[in-house]
Amino acid sequence: MKYLIIGCGPAALSAAAALRKVDPEGIVTILSRQDIKPYARMALPYLLAGEVEEKDLLLPSPPGTEILLGEEAIRIDTDRREIATAAGRTYPYDRLLIASGGTPERPKIGGGGDLPFVFTVRDLPDVTGIRDRIRRGTGHAVIAGAGPVGLEIGDALHRLGMSITFIVSSKRLFSAMLDLPAAELVRRKLADKGVEIRTGDDIARIERDGEVHLKSGERRKSDVVVFGKGVRPSLSFLEGSGIAVDRGVLVDDRLETNCPGVYAAGDAAQAFDVVYGDKRVNALWPAAVEQGRVAAMNMGGFKAFYPGSLSRNVLRVFGISILAAGRCREEGPDVRRSETPDSYRKIVLDRGILKGLISIGEVRNEGLYLGMIKSGADVATYADSLLRGSYGYGRYLARSMKIKP
Repeated sequence: MKYLIIGCGPAALSAAAALRKVDPEGIVTILSRQDIKPYARMALPYLLAGEVEEKDLLLPSPPGTEILLGEEAIRIDTDRREIATAAGRTYPYDRLLIASGGTPERPKIGGGGDLPFVFTVRDLPDVTGIRDRIRRGTGHAVIAGAGPVGLEIGDALHRLGMSITFIVSSKRLFSAMLDLPAAELVRRKLADKGVEIRTGDDIARIERDGEVHLKSGERRKSDVVVFGKGVRPSLSFLEGSGIAVDRGVLVDDRLETNCPGVYAAGDAAQAFDVVYGDKRVNALWPAAVEQGRVAAMNMGGFKAFYPGSLSRNVLRVFGISILAAGRCREEGPDVRRSETPDSYRKIVLDRGILKGLISIGEVRNEGLYLGMIKSGADVATYADSLLRGSYGYGRYLARSMKIKP
C-alpha cells in the first residue's frame, strides 16, 4: 500500500508515525513544499526572541518514512490517484492525506507590500528574515493584527527592546476569542508596558522609508512591519480535484473526504467542533496531532472515529496569561464572571454544561477545564468553584470516584 502525505507539519508527522504501526509493510512518503527539515512552528516566537536556537525547533522524522523536501503539490488527480508537483514530477498513491497546513493572511495594501522589512510569520525563513532586519534594543515594529499570532510576535519583539504598535481592524484586540471586558484588561496591561494599540483602524499604505499610513489618516514610522492576522488553509492545489472544500477540506468523522481514499487533517481540515456542533477549521497543534493519528488508522484499514476538536487558545504574552476556549464570547443568563483589577474569569453554561471559558491573569488547571468543555461536563453544582479557579484535579478526581470530603 502506497501512502502519500501532503505537508510536513504535526498532522503529517503524526499520521506517518501511526501508519508505520498500523501497516509496517506500507510505503509512506511525505511531500514538503519547504526545503527545510520538519520543525515546530509553534516555537517560532521563542526563536525570534532569542530564547531557543534553530536546532531546538527540529522535529524527529518518523522512522521508515521518506520525506521529500522542496516538493510542492500543485494538482491532484483523484481518478488516476496521483499528485503532480511544481518540480514536474508525479507521485501515485493508494491512500492520500492532505495535511498542507495554512497560509498567512496578508491583505493587499498600497505601496510596498513586498518591501524587505514587511513580513508575515508562518515559516522559519520569516523569522530569520525579521532577525536580520532588526538590532536588539532599537527600532519600532508595527504589527497588523492582535490575535494569538500578532500578540506572540509583538511580545517577542518587545522583549528584544523594540517599541510596538498594534493595528487592529476590529474594535478590540483578540476579538475572535475575547469578550469586551477581557480584551479591555489585556489592552490596559499592554498600555502599562508602553505598547500602543490602535483599534478600528488598518494599514492603507507602506512607504519605502518605513512610514506606515493608516486608513484613519494617522502615520507611524517603522523599522519592521508584521502581518499577524492568522492563517487560511493552503488548498489552491485542490482546484479541479473534485474534493469538497468550504473554508477547509470537508471531512467526515473518520476524517475522509468525499473522494474515497483521500483524507485531511490539521490546519487544512474542516472537522467537527464539539462545542459548536458543526464543522470548523481549528488550527491547533493538539488537534492536528490527533487528527493525523485518526486519519492514519483509517487509511491503514482500521476503524477510528474523530470525536471533534475544541477551539481554544492558551498563551502568555507581555507577562499576561490568557486562556480562552469554546463559546467564550457569548452573553446571556448562563454567563458568570469574576473580576479584579488584574484578573478576569468568565464561564459560559448551557443548562449546566460548561461551554466556554475565559481566564486572564493566573491560569491554573487549564487542561482540566478544557477537558470538561470537550467532554460536555455538567458543572452546575460547582460552577462557582470553577469561576474562582479553586476547582482542581484533586476535587475532580474525588467527585469522579464519588469520594466524600
